[in-house]
Amino acid sequence: MPNILDYLDWRGDLEFNRDPINEVDNLVFSVLSYMDFAGAVPALDESGSVALSDACETLKLMPDQVTAPITSSFFSRLPLLLDKCAASARYRGVRLSNYVNKVSFDEAEQFSALVFSIDENTHFVAFSGTDDTLIGWKEDLEMSFREVVPAQRSAVEYLELVMARLPGVFYLGGHSKGGNLAVFAAANIPADLQPSILLVYNNDGPGFQRSIIESPGYQRVTDKIINFLPQSSVVGMLLNQSGHYQVVASEESGIMQHNALTWEVLGTSFVYKEGLSSSSVLFNNALRAWLDTVSNEERAEFIEALFTILEATGARTLREFTQDKLTNAKAMIATFKNLEPETQAHLKLLLETFFAEIQKVLRSSLTESISSLITRTFARKRLPS
Repeated sequence: MPNILDYLDWRGDLEFNRDPINEVDNLVFSVLSYMDFAGAVPALDESGSVALSDACETLKLMPDQVTAPITSSFFSRLPLLLDKCAASARYRGVRLSNYVNKVSFDEAEQFSALVFSIDENTHFVAFSGTDDTLIGWKEDLEMSFREVVPAQRSAVEYLELVMARLPGVFYLGGHSKGGNLAVFAAANIPADLQPSILLVYNNDGPGFQRSIIESPGYQRVTDKIINFLPQSSVVGMLLNQSGHYQVVASEESGIMQHNALTWEVLGTSFVYKEGLSSSSVLFNNALRAWLDTVSNEERAEFIEALFTILEATGARTLREFTQDKLTNAKAMIATFKNLEPETQAHLKLLLETFFAEIQKVLRSSLTESISSLITRTFARKRLPS
């Protein structure tokens, strides 16, 4: 089925002054933010901008400069997406600036963003999602017990700087954690800056704790937030979402639908589905029920212990973690055995509780399905022949 690569073939000849930015352009910019533009785009502490086509040519002279993304298929197609953009009339003249990419293992932070300027007064601020660093994924999970994680603070500071430097109006967007950062930044900049934001796109990014959603800053921009979720969304259903969301069709199945390059496109819009898949609803009902039974302190202890075990392998990225599974498994088992007995018991208990919640949700869903089937069967029997 057609995706954003096909979109570039269809609409690539239409410049933005003839056909304004749309939801598919949002996904193109959001996905491009996964590229490592270091050395090709002026950094946050540098002035000026560069055309997208020139940035593409510079990157071709710098092999292996792509940030490792969520899936290998996603990773392998990023250079093709950039090439197609650079060859199109629509994107090649877009100016790129204010690039930042920082990974801090000490502070458990992974943050990357840049600005795509469509013209002097129209800008798309794209926040990158989680790359394959373990620190990036740890930070994602910490959203379940922290009101603010380091990348969210960086996103607010970044957006304030960019809006002070550039005139005009702003679109914000990102995929996965990048979508969460876009929304958080829009909600937490000073109130006098918020009117300059036109729309905020959250492409299958996790939600927020209820206290953030109910904050005045969030409520001021809630009508500008557009959430896109694939039919089998897992990441985008974490925690709480506000505002409406639209369900997008994907050529993949299950959690692989998180790969934005599999989302189906028709013209200037996505292909929509009526609702989330039953598997997505079931899993997220179980996850939320589990989170309701676990305190923030317990969540923090669980995540810290989990990543202590993972980091014992010496791996810093998911790719490194999967390279020698047997050696890594031995290191993890040894680390688990060396944990305090109380911590071991707590980890086991939390995992058992989570799987128990999954069983409850499955039983409830099965009961409802059987009841619905019986009701429909008797209704058909009552119909006159």
